Amino acid sequence: MQSPPSRLPSALRRFAEDEFAALSIEAAFLLPVLCLLYVAGYQFFDSYRRETQMIKANFAVADMLSRRVSLVTPADLDGLQRVYETMTFSTDASYMRFTEVRRGANGMEVIWSYATDGQPGMTTERLQGYLNQIPRLDLNERVTLVESYTYDAPFFSVGLKDRIVDRVTPISQRYAARLAFAPGNGQENNGSVTGNNTDCGTNNTILIDGQLIVGAGNCTES
Repeated sequence: MQSPPSRLPSALRRFAEDEFAALSIEAAFLLPVLCLLYVAGYQFFDSYRRETQMIKANFAVADMLSRRVSLVTPADLDGLQRVYETMTFSTDASYMRFTEVRRGANGMEVIWSYATDGQPGMTTERLQGYLNQIPRLDLNERVTLVESYTYDAPFFSVGLKDRIVDRVTPISQRYAARLAFAPGNGQENNGSVTGNNTDCGTNNTILIDGQLIVGAGNCTES
């Protein structure tokens, strides 16, 4: 009579060669695994789809702004944010920042900036962290940075975490050398609006239609 340890290999061999099965039992084991794999695959691919959707929407907004030849106000830029949110289905979950930068004698500098939803505008100091995303510019050449920041949360918990999808698109104006930005009156202490008078140097800036236009070169000798 064989001892239990000596009978173990033959028992395992018979179990491996056994072709009898019950479909309902196998389904009970495999269906949860298949469902888990399907949900995980769907979530990973959907995350990539969402990110691609946000990148395309950001570029679409940048392209719209690059065609602008008339005056730009914060209300116009807020409208572009709503266009972005409509394209990405991210209402109340995103904000944008629009910045015109120029390469001066001392490096890149911010001409004007506006951020939606009360977020901080771009400054020349903060701009130094974005230099690797700005193409090489000639002296006095300008480019507009269109940034989007969107909160994205996965539907299913498959190891992906909530995240902020950020995108920066630098784009040049198509029909004009610069954008004329009117921040409006009483914006001196608004951290969402940044503007300087580097266009005018030590000269005075004149008003156009009663508004201070940043980046339009509307200067007169003092």
